[in-house]
Amino acid sequence: MDRILSWVVRGVIVLSGWMRPLSRLGLVRYDEWHPGAPLRILLVGYNGARNTGADARVVALVRQIEDALGDRPHQLSVMTLSRENLAGYFSPQVQLVRVSSLFFFTLLRAASTHHVAVLCEGSTLTRTFADALTLFFCEAAGIMRRQGKPCIAYGSEVGQIDGWLARVCSTTCRDTHFMVRTQPSLQHLQQLGLRGHLGTDTAWPFTLSDGGAWARERLMADGWDGVRPLLGVAVVNPFCWPVRPSLWRWARALLTGDHRGQYDLMYFFADGPSRRQQFQHYISQVATAVNDWSRRTGAMVVLLGMEQLDAEACQLLAGRLEGPHALYTSRTHDVYQMTGLLRQLDWLVTSRYHAAVLSMPQAVPVVAVSMDGRLDGLMQETGLSADYLHHVDDVDLGARITRSLTLAQQHREQVRATLRHHLVLYNDKVNIMSRFFIQWINQHIS
Repeated sequence: MDRILSWVVRGVIVLSGWMRPLSRLGLVRYDEWHPGAPLRILLVGYNGARNTGADARVVALVRQIEDALGDRPHQLSVMTLSRENLAGYFSPQVQLVRVSSLFFFTLLRAASTHHVAVLCEGSTLTRTFADALTLFFCEAAGIMRRQGKPCIAYGSEVGQIDGWLARVCSTTCRDTHFMVRTQPSLQHLQQLGLRGHLGTDTAWPFTLSDGGAWARERLMADGWDGVRPLLGVAVVNPFCWPVRPSLWRWARALLTGDHRGQYDLMYFFADGPSRRQQFQHYISQVATAVNDWSRRTGAMVVLLGMEQLDAEACQLLAGRLEGPHALYTSRTHDVYQMTGLLRQLDWLVTSRYHAAVLSMPQAVPVVAVSMDGRLDGLMQETGLSADYLHHVDDVDLGARITRSLTLAQQHREQVRATLRHHLVLYNDKVNIMSRFFIQWINQHIS
């Protein structure tokens, strides 16, 4: 089914080449930049799904682009699955463009009325979450190429891709410039025959307007005494991915009313006895380690659902905890609130990459339980992988987490100094990316 979607994407890209002549007939909207006109920039990403990391990335990126453009007339638009979920994140001058998971023609209309596209999702070309997500970005890149407009991927991840999807990426993205966030991503990009250079994630400079005051007050309202140490835990269901389209499962859900496993419309999570067993093992092992650490240190556990999809995993883990704990998810808390909570922690155990990123300004020692290359790359870059990086399918995961927490406590100041040092480096890279972006704009829009 994903291959069928790829042919739809190819068809839409071909159609995009007809948007200019069709606009002259008054049948569609199409726009090209002319000297003196505001530069219309479309940010294409996975936003509006209450994903804290994705929202932090685009909020920080909008600020970076606006600072880079300065007084140059411009109009920024952010694609989103829900305008309500991004309400209040941007100034009124930033437009929100609604897109559904059946993105083909809404993306065509949006790209055709903008002059530049910025692919702003971290997982841009990967197979971790959904081939359809990669096809979404391929369509955006392909439309811009077909219409002779510039496209850039900003702080992107590129995974190991082969077969038919590799051919689609190589063809549609060959005029797109990629600023990737890890060295392995750069190698994978080059294997696809695409152009780019090494950058970093866009969320490193994300700031809190209240300095975290809301988070401290909320934690105290939920039972924290202000003294007890805080252990943050960000769990996911690592075994429900990738999401794939299925007309059969969609039709069955419509007929029976049983929507279990449905992500949205015709897209469904991966499932099966083996995956469910692996998920239970992962949650059980994390619970064992968290309970042990809470008993040893008297820590209060702060459960963090970084995406609304993580709520089930957090609730399952909460049911296995023995000591005091509180649960917060992005379903009901925005990116500023979730980030504020992360920055109150004494330790963090996370399977979410951006939980680690957003906690780093407070140098929170991190124990990573990775499901893909993002956390692996971060821990390797900081030199912490040997002692603090584990994986969701480790047989003895609980013992590994406990050992890492113990080391983090013993070497706390050393770990914090390492995190502070690398945060400076990451922020420097963000500034370099901003300067490159404006040079790239000037090169392609003159």
